[in-house]
Order: sequence, then structure tokens, then C-alpha cells
Amino acid sequence: MIPARGIPNYSVSVFHLTNHAFFKALPSSSAGSVIYAMSDEQDMRRMGGLASPLPSTYAMMLLGSLFLIGFPFLTGFYSKDAISEPAYTKVRLEGHETMCIALL
Repeated sequence: MIPARGIPNYSVSVFHLTNHAFFKALPSSSAGSVIYAMSDEQDMRRMGGLASPLPSTYAMMLLGSLFLIGFPFLTGFYSKDAISEPAYTKVRLEGHETMCIALL
């Protein structure tokens, strides 16, 4: 979101912020679902093998994680690509620096 603020494109910044809010909520909600399913147990050492008893929670956690890393053809990929493209096409040197830092 920092590089999105650095480029002068308000719609891209808001698009990424909205997408980030939704795909950040998936793993957080899934963590709450795991805590609820474990009867309020929060000790990670007592959790394990929860993919088979909680398949929908596992799927949502996996999907949210894929969105966050910008996996191709998911919304995280397109919102991060929408930031990198205007940053790269800027004529000034700061645009290329912003794009390189974002890709790293």
C-alpha cells in the first residue's frame, strides 16, 4: 500500500486498499474459527491436523493466504499489478525505484 500512495493514482490506491481489507479478513476470520472450534484453546502446541476436521476453514485460510501473496489470476495479483504498472510507466526516476522496491 505504500507504493500505491507514492504514485499519483487515487483509484488504484483505493482499489488495493479495498482488496487488501477483504483478503486480510479471510485469514483473520479463519483464525477465529479455529479458536472457536478448539473450545477457546489458544496454545498452538495443542493444535495440529485441523485440515480434516475443519475443511472449509482450511480452504478459506489457504485462499486468503494466496490472495495476500499475489498469486496469479486472483484479486491480489491484479491489485498489486495495478500499482506496479503506473509506477513503472512514470517518466521520472522515482517511478522506476518504486516499482523495483515493490517487486522486491
